Amino acid sequence: MAGAFFTGAASNAVGTLMGDYLVKPIDRRIRYLFRFHKLIEDLHQQQSYLKREQTRVEEDVKEAKLQIQTQVIEDYVDEWLTNVENASKDVQNLDSRVEENKRCLRWCPNWCWRYQLGKEIEKKTVYISKLVKDSHFERIGHRAELPCLESFTSKDILASKSSTAAFNKIMEALKDDKVNLIGVWGMGGVGKTTLVKEVGKKTKELGRFRKVIEVVVSQKSIIENIQDKIADFLDLKFKKKTKEGRAEELWLRLKNEEKVLVILDDMWKEVHLKEIGIPLNENGKGCKIILTTRLMKVCDSMECQVIIPVDVLDSDEAWALFRKKANLNERVSRDILEEAEKVAEECKGLPVAIVTLAAALKKTKTREGWEVARKKLESSRLVEIGNIGEEEKNAYLCIKMSYDYLKKETTKRCFLWCGLYPEDHSIEVEDLVRYAWCLELFGKADSIGEVRIQVLEAIDYLKDSCLLLEDGDGGRYGP
Repeated sequence: MAGAFFTGAASNAVGTLMGDYLVKPIDRRIRYLFRFHKLIEDLHQQQSYLKREQTRVEEDVKEAKLQIQTQVIEDYVDEWLTNVENASKDVQNLDSRVEENKRCLRWCPNWCWRYQLGKEIEKKTVYISKLVKDSHFERIGHRAELPCLESFTSKDILASKSSTAAFNKIMEALKDDKVNLIGVWGMGGVGKTTLVKEVGKKTKELGRFRKVIEVVVSQKSIIENIQDKIADFLDLKFKKKTKEGRAEELWLRLKNEEKVLVILDDMWKEVHLKEIGIPLNENGKGCKIILTTRLMKVCDSMECQVIIPVDVLDSDEAWALFRKKANLNERVSRDILEEAEKVAEECKGLPVAIVTLAAALKKTKTREGWEVARKKLESSRLVEIGNIGEEEKNAYLCIKMSYDYLKKETTKRCFLWCGLYPEDHSIEVEDLVRYAWCLELFGKADSIGEVRIQVLEAIDYLKDSCLLLEDGDGGRYGP
């Protein structure tokens, strides 16, 4: 009896093993051969499920990026989306292989080929099915630390304590739905323009605003010019010619736009937004405004809800920047560094003064040379210029001295010619070449090609001296 029991148990076990190791694999192989079309159908079915989940997750990611609180998308979400893209490409590849052998499959099947492809299709179907199951994430993103200027790679950004603090305050103010008008205030050359440009760039990257419109207002603020600049950003062609009619067209266009940031740079007096055609943000429509100015009274007259000051560099920051721009490394002797530090102090912490003067003096290799430069600065007198505060004269003195240090007379002429253009104007290189040729700015030349060489050489030298900036639009420069 016992023997019969053990014999029966053994035969059941053998039968199970036979089923697992022989029958089931044979059944799978037969399925690869004779249920090939059903395998393709299952693959496409799972792919359609995956496509639906992909669309949902991408919408969730898009929504998350619009919220400052969830700036950073989780790594596993990005990885899942990458896997989905790769899976879609794999399915397309499998479909192409099926199409290539379609005729063979109908009339003269290649069983080895069908078996191998069927096996791949089933494996890919299982993988896609898993991706579908893994598509429900606990969260798409998480609140990121407020970005600061140290994290930027822009060569124009100076990560000072003041500019970093101002950047953070602007970003916080932009999150507040009740704040529509932000004033950024500080003396000329302190870096306000660079700061707000970086704010505009970062908020657009984060998806906080769909459009960022930057307009330089300057001292001679003409309403029509401001309207034209805003219209260029919007690709808007005015139908009306009067200032009031254009304002109405701008107002209607901007009123229907979502998430628009307008940066009004370098304001010297109050401007009426309605007169320009700029509607303030209301219920998610309209604009938020950042303005920059040297005058606190402009922030007051514009009724800025948040006013953010940008201060000069402290002594350590100023010296660090000066050393970097003047190439004063650790190999430079101590007596030269001491004299150079006195020169840096004359810049009074103004970045524009530090950068231009350091660039002008970076080839000075002796203590005597640095001492001469310091004495020139100390004895310099500034010709009276309107709207220049006492604390800002150092920037102008440093730029003047940088000009004095230009070696070639042709380079100086090129700089002075650039200075004749309107404030904040972009200068075309070919315009300079034509003017120089016609007016013989560089003396008599045999050809316009020779003049072009001299102009380009002068421009390169002025750029190296930080007296001329590249506009970012090929062949255009601004003083």
